[in-house]
Amino acid sequence: MGFEIVWTPKAVETFGKRIAYLEENWTEKEIFNFTSRVNEYLETLRTQPLMFRISEKKKHAHIGVNYKTSIPHLSG
Repeated sequence: MGFEIVWTPKAVETFGKRIAYLEENWTEKEIFNFTSRVNEYLETLRTQPLMFRISEKKKHAHIGVNYKTSIPHLSG
C-alpha cells in the first residue's frame, strides 16, 4: 500500500516541457531510461514518503529531489 502522488500544475507543465525537450534531442533509448528512472523514483516516493523532506508550504506533503540524471533547466 502507498500514498497518492499529487502533481502541482507547475510540476505537470515542467515535466511536459522536459519530455518534449528529450524527444527533440535524445534517442528513444535515452528517453526510455529516463522515464523508467522517474517511474522508479515516483514509486519510492509513493511507498516511502518519509524518506523525503517535508514541504515548507504544505506540512502534509513530502518533496523528493531530482535524480542525478542531468537535464538542462528549461526557462519560460
